[in-house]
Amino acid sequence: MKAHFHLPLLTYPDASSFTLIRNAVDFARHQKAWLHVNAFQAKIPTVFPPFPSIVDVEKMRADAERSSRYRASELSETVRDYAGKADVAVTISSLDAPEALVDDRIAEVSRIYDLSVMETSPTASSAVQRVLFESGRPLLLLPADTDGGRIDTVAIARDGSATMARALTGARLFLDKASKAVLISVTDDKEIDADLRSSFAATLRDAGLAVEIVATGSREHSAAGTIQVVAAESKADLLIAGGFGHSRLRELILGGVTRSLFSSLDMPALLCH
Repeated sequence: MKAHFHLPLLTYPDASSFTLIRNAVDFARHQKAWLHVNAFQAKIPTVFPPFPSIVDVEKMRADAERSSRYRASELSETVRDYAGKADVAVTISSLDAPEALVDDRIAEVSRIYDLSVMETSPTASSAVQRVLFESGRPLLLLPADTDGGRIDTVAIARDGSATMARALTGARLFLDKASKAVLISVTDDKEIDADLRSSFAATLRDAGLAVEIVATGSREHSAAGTIQVVAAESKADLLIAGGFGHSRLRELILGGVTRSLFSSLDMPALLCH
């Protein structure tokens, strides 16, 4: 069955990047997937100032909505151009949502598709986390300046957690087209069951993948930094990691691998909560 990728595009207060569009099209082309694009237009609530003001609040509101619609149109045309040149099957829609509920709407729509493709940026941060937690689907997260598409080698941040297992299920379509997997364990971040890791490596080899196991200390980096360094050294095209495998309280206090990936991502990563 052909995979269906979702590309949600932000239009307010800043727009999603053309780089995100180009990479989403490239990933869809290499994975032979449909690409479903939704440009989310923000509806700005009317504000009634309690006293007269020299600021024309209604004009500011109308201008903001007009800008959001214009960006949606511009982004949609860019998708058509890229997808047409890449011969990728694409559907494009513009969806309205109250400005305060755009992130909720994106997460809701994302449940329809096999995975969503988003980028790391201050503007997208809230929507990215909402999709990861609320969509129930995998998230393909891209650095803002990445160039991606073809995936031959996948790096797997293997810690044996349930969230890692869910991420692997979501990554199956990428694993099916890959030739090599690198299993990365940061040994001073979490206790690793080496026997289970070896058993998992054997299942990947049985599926036709060449497998390399890398067990390492933190190398003077955070766990997330170490994982990305090893993945880069292995020339991985995609990092697969669980999303917030520890308790939310621990993540909020100590940070954690996923939160570090949000703030400092160097390569495409597939996450699933």
